[in-house]
Amino acid sequence: MASRRRGFRRLTVFGAALAVTLASTGAAGAESPPSLPVPDSPGPEAQAAPSWRAEPSPFRLSFRQGHRQLTAQLADPTARMVYQLADGSTHHLTDLRGRQDTPGGTSYVVATTEPGRTATVAVARTPRGLRVDWTFSPATGVTRVSETLTGSTAEHFLGGGAHTMFTDLRGKVLLNKAVFVGASNFGKCNKNGAPTPFFLSSHGYAVYPDTVAIGRIAFPGAQADTHCEDKPAPCPVAYGQQDRIQLCFKDDHLSYEVYGGSPERVTRSYFQRVGLPTLPPPRQFALMKWRDKYNTQAEVIEDAVQFQAHDLPLDTVWIDNPWEQGPEGARPTYACIGALSFDKQVFPDAQGMIDDLKRRGVNLGVWVAPFLAKQSDGKPCPHDYPPNSFVQSDRTNVLDLDLTNPATRAHYEAKLEKVFRMGVNMVKGDRGEEHNFEESTFAGGPGRLLHNRYPLLYAESVARALRKAHGDNYTMLFRAGYDGMPAILRGAWMADADMSFDGLRLTLRRGVNNGMTGHPVWGSDTGGYRRIAPDSPSPSLFTRWAQLSAVSPVFQVGGPGRNGTPWVYDADTLRRFRDAAKLHYELFPYLFEQARLAAATGVPITRPMPFEHPREEAAWTADQQFMVGPDLLAAPVTEDRAEADGAAGKPTPVRVWLPKGDWIDLHSGQTVAGDRTIVRESTVDEFPLYLRAGAAIGFNQRGPQVWAKAWGTNDLDRKDRAGWLVSADGGARAENPYGGKLTSHRVGKHLVITLRDAPAETQLTLPGLSGLRAAYLDGRPAGKSTVDELRGRASGWTTTTGAFGGTVVKLRPHNGISQVVLTLP
Repeated sequence: MASRRRGFRRLTVFGAALAVTLASTGAAGAESPPSLPVPDSPGPEAQAAPSWRAEPSPFRLSFRQGHRQLTAQLADPTARMVYQLADGSTHHLTDLRGRQDTPGGTSYVVATTEPGRTATVAVARTPRGLRVDWTFSPATGVTRVSETLTGSTAEHFLGGGAHTMFTDLRGKVLLNKAVFVGASNFGKCNKNGAPTPFFLSSHGYAVYPDTVAIGRIAFPGAQADTHCEDKPAPCPVAYGQQDRIQLCFKDDHLSYEVYGGSPERVTRSYFQRVGLPTLPPPRQFALMKWRDKYNTQAEVIEDAVQFQAHDLPLDTVWIDNPWEQGPEGARPTYACIGALSFDKQVFPDAQGMIDDLKRRGVNLGVWVAPFLAKQSDGKPCPHDYPPNSFVQSDRTNVLDLDLTNPATRAHYEAKLEKVFRMGVNMVKGDRGEEHNFEESTFAGGPGRLLHNRYPLLYAESVARALRKAHGDNYTMLFRAGYDGMPAILRGAWMADADMSFDGLRLTLRRGVNNGMTGHPVWGSDTGGYRRIAPDSPSPSLFTRWAQLSAVSPVFQVGGPGRNGTPWVYDADTLRRFRDAAKLHYELFPYLFEQARLAAATGVPITRPMPFEHPREEAAWTADQQFMVGPDLLAAPVTEDRAEADGAAGKPTPVRVWLPKGDWIDLHSGQTVAGDRTIVRESTVDEFPLYLRAGAAIGFNQRGPQVWAKAWGTNDLDRKDRAGWLVSADGGARAENPYGGKLTSHRVGKHLVITLRDAPAETQLTLPGLSGLRAAYLDGRPAGKSTVDELRGRASGWTTTTGAFGGTVVKLRPHNGISQVVLTLP
């Protein structure tokens, strides 16, 4: 340890001495390394704890932060704090009757328009913000509660979960009910399978209705929406109201929380309440592969063989539905969903198959669902569940598991665990939100309060069984969700979109929306799922979707089209797919570092543009681009014309809004000024991807090959080697989960980069930098090398051209420490 400190002091002295020398020869004066950049630095007022004011007659609450009002109950007493009884009559709260101080707050007793009923409205400060709990005495007969808060059409809103049709919630109505609409209704039906009632405003506050009840939220200027005639009839809201945010839930009480501050700050508060996301193991970020249907056991092995033969990374193959044992006498692939055992006709040696994959370094996953098929291939499906194991939904052709029944749940988990102990360590958790439980009765209560909880119960059971079998070494992808799901899952997938550019646009929007309040580790079916032509997905669409997957936390590929067997594409399309997969692996250290931040704070990995820039109007319309962490901006190519452009070998113009500051185009190497919208011509081999000037991110660049032992195709989390993308502008202060800590600062034309806790082999790429006037690497001067020369040297530098080209520096840190001083052109 002492030698390590001495080594760092020697490097620091060298850097300081060099800076003095440079200054004496006319260079600019030395600058102190800057502190960590803050994504949104609100003033003292925005940092103040929220407070409230209660008006007695009629009773009304308003919420403030410092001298600034966040929101308030609407002034009209007949439109706020309204409730409905079982007989259909509606009532509301009126005047204050009494108050009592409570720890951290005040409890108010308020009269209602019913003589025999009062309401208790408790307001309290929490570490997150303010909490309002509204209950009745007596509560008997109350079936619906509505709250109305002030708002305006000058505001924009984010939140609501995994919806596909929009990012900005202004003028929209959200159905707070987990309902998957199916690919044919994407973009047409305003429902989503992983909702949340949490929303934030561009005016610096957020509201979280803390409820599992089915309901609706209408934002200022809300347009009429029946949510595709959802049944039973959804909560009533008034359309076209410009001055209000309406909350309505089918319950006999309501709790909500009010937070103040930037999007990052209020999102942290939300996740402090519902539970922080899990940090999955690194292999959750590795490539996963599946087909819509495996007809033989040999096809599963073929996937691993073909990927490895074509130099494609692969961690997991999962077997989608059908894979389970069918009824006696049924044809192969006619599965009894819920049997949870391998079909002996299709998989005669399932254990041998799992063992074969493991010898190839590939894991196996399976598809599961929370129900049983009643029949398959016209024959009844047997089951061994105990009595009272099922709940009746709106579907009559299946047996839905009542996961509120302890005996049922234990039996389900035991069956899952038996499969997992064969070596299955990944689960694709499908369904859970396709069946309507609103009018059902569970062992644990009414469906209106359990419908939204059902996906969580399902995920908890699967996660518990996986943990019993594999400890922490398992991965998951689930489609359904609700508040608290990120604390259970390892990842989510945006499922079942059309194989079209419209499907790609909807998926991008859905993924970024979901990533903000659902699990931050998400991906999608590369190429789409629902075929629109016999040869879908086209080479252009498959390539463009793979580029989205490259910058998504999860990269998975499969489906019923050519994306199920990517090696059947032409050589150029297969090469582009390989390039996208390689880029995803290169980005792994940055993605994983952002996942660690998400697990610690709730701040998402992928972020809608308004999340970082809520005050910029242009950000609210840029819904086909997003931030990956704070420093990488991605704008995948999603325009319809990309289909014809790709087929013709022509670039596609892409509109990109760049925030203030300079941005480095990683494919061209050019630095582009921000605070404007540009049109970026993108060939099928590239897409708009920008590094914030002054930033550094973990990036395990595979080329040029400067190491004696090349990067392996499946290298993800090597402990002995790490890479960085470093802007030559200086000002970076970054961490890499496998590369240690990096700081950089400029001294005139000189860039000083310091690494600590770095691995024995470290590589820096300065994108867009075509060369150096001079370089000192750990105190020694270094001239330019060719790539071949550099491969045989312990350290040095070279230049490359093309995508992610620039100046590449190879280092051998001593005791984890290295210092680089570069003189720029």
